[in-house]
Amino acid sequence: MKSHQNEILGKMNEKAYLELSFDFAFKLTNESERGAILIGASKVEEYLESLILTILPLQTKAYKSKLLDYPGPLSSFSGKIELIHAFRLIDKKLYDSLNSLRIMRNKAAHTANIFSLKDANDAFTKIYSFEDNFPEVIHHLAYNNLIKWKLHIIKENFEKSDLKDFDHEKIWNEKYPNPEEDEAIAEQLIIWKLAYGLTFLCLKIMSVTDEYAMLRSNADTWVELMN
Repeated sequence: MKSHQNEILGKMNEKAYLELSFDFAFKLTNESERGAILIGASKVEEYLESLILTILPLQTKAYKSKLLDYPGPLSSFSGKIELIHAFRLIDKKLYDSLNSLRIMRNKAAHTANIFSLKDANDAFTKIYSFEDNFPEVIHHLAYNNLIKWKLHIIKENFEKSDLKDFDHEKIWNEKYPNPEEDEAIAEQLIIWKLAYGLTFLCLKIMSVTDEYAMLRSNADTWVELMN
């Protein structure tokens, strides 16, 4: 499967990205770490379901329900992942990313212990590796937006307290000369990276879905479609 880097980055100017980044991503950054991974995985699963619906030979409610509703073969997150990979709808990189997310989701859902994203850095890297260099892209995007958000909050609080003459950026720089080395910011950055990483993962699946939607026809098999 071809790279979708340009399509994914291009979608940053589209309504779909705005809805994900300002609604979905904002929601995740205000959740607990356990809640963020559970909600995030659920959103990704919705996009997988859209991909599957795009290629189904029948679009009747009964047929879709038989496959996607419990205990149908595609009712689980793992079932959806295995199907779209087995039928070569996604490549190995995206398959590995989705499985890394699934494993982390299962740990969050089933462990009685405190769930910490900080202890799962390697798994995070795998989730974001569905395109070359995307772990770095997501890190920088999440970090820059986190800092902008924190500066905005400081400025807003100063204005509410009628302290508009204070240089909030100067105060910030004095308090955090090296923000990336600050433990509190580093902990917040983890969940911001998760939010933006899963946003881009959804956009990746959307790009794949768009490709298959263009191929959709009344053919019964892929061979008939290609002929």
